[in-house]
Amino acid sequence: MLFALLFGFGFAHGQQLLRQEYSFIGRGLGVTKLRQSHDTLYFFQAYPAGLTGPGIAKAKALRVGDHFKIIAASRTGKFDVLKVEKLDTLKLTSTPYPETRYLLVILNRQSDNAIGFLPQRLGSTKAQIDTAKVSDEVMRKSFYFTYFSDAYMKKLAELKRVSTKEQAQQILDEMKSAEWKVVIEKYQKTNPPDFYGSGFISEFINLTCIKSGYSPIGAQMAINALLK
Repeated sequence: MLFALLFGFGFAHGQQLLRQEYSFIGRGLGVTKLRQSHDTLYFFQAYPAGLTGPGIAKAKALRVGDHFKIIAASRTGKFDVLKVEKLDTLKLTSTPYPETRYLLVILNRQSDNAIGFLPQRLGSTKAQIDTAKVSDEVMRKSFYFTYFSDAYMKKLAELKRVSTKEQAQQILDEMKSAEWKVVIEKYQKTNPPDFYGSGFISEFINLTCIKSGYSPIGAQMAINALLK
């Protein structure tokens, strides 16, 4: 299996690994969208499908994020391992395109509604990423940030919102259950790049809300306001 991952990399121009957009629900009302166009992965900030409110209809996209060129890809079962090059320049520096602009991206096709996303080996050189090794065991046991399909985002937007202090406390109590300890341990062992753990907090609240029958869209912001 590892042999296939090491030597099975290749990427045909136009190969569509992502056939639709996926969204990660963060702290506020906006989401981080993941999109593939030809040989490039794009991240950008937008409002989720199905969300309505003052000013939202006029704001199709809030901010364009990072983009990466896919230089190689390998599929093993439900996992795709991508070797990518960061195309965004570093500002206010004499080396806008550093040699360490390469990384791995692992995609976990969790279901028709969701895809897991995990960046690895950030800050690698081209030579390092060319010889990077990923085992099927690592892929199976790793923690992933969950991005939801647009169709599923519309369904999530229709769920009841966290709107009372009791509901907010219910979510927090559920997060303390033994079931979620496995998720926490997996996150700690994977140790993904995650600024101040903000991605994990969002992931944890998103999945807990869905399990409890609440919409995760805007939930983190609501819980913070209700329990402050």
